[in-house]
Amino acid sequence: MKKLLFIMMAVALLSSCQESLEDRAYRETLEYNKKFCPMRVDATSVLDSIVFDKTTKTKCSYFTLEGVADNLQNAQAKSAALREVLVTDIKNSPNEIKFKEAGFSYRFVYRSASDKNVVLFQTTITKEDYQ
Repeated sequence: MKKLLFIMMAVALLSSCQESLEDRAYRETLEYNKKFCPMRVDATSVLDSIVFDKTTKTKCSYFTLEGVADNLQNAQAKSAALREVLVTDIKNSPNEIKFKEAGFSYRFVYRSASDKNVVLFQTTITKEDYQ
C-alpha cells in the first residue's frame, strides 16, 4: 500500500512540474525583466522590457532609442539593415532553439526617448524568416 501511495504521489508531483513551452517562455520573460530591465544595450539604446504573448507565441522586446538614434528619418533609412541584424541574431541564438523549434515569433519595437508615443522602428520576425 505504501508503495502504491508513493507511486501515486510521485506521478502527481512529476505531472504538476511539467510546464508548457508557452508557460516557460512567459515565466522566463518575467524573470528576465525583474533581473535586467531596463538594461542599457549600447550608447543609444535601452531595453525597457520583454513581454511574451501566449496566444500568439510572440516574444516582444521594447526598446528606447536616445541621442543620435532618436531620429525617425535615420531609423526608417536603416530599418532594412536593422531587421537583417535581428533575424541573424535570432538564427544564431542558442537560447532560442526550443522556442524556434516551436515556431515562436519575435517582435521588436523601438520608441523615441524624446517622445514615447513615437515608434521609430518595429518589426516582427516569424518562423519563415529565421529558418
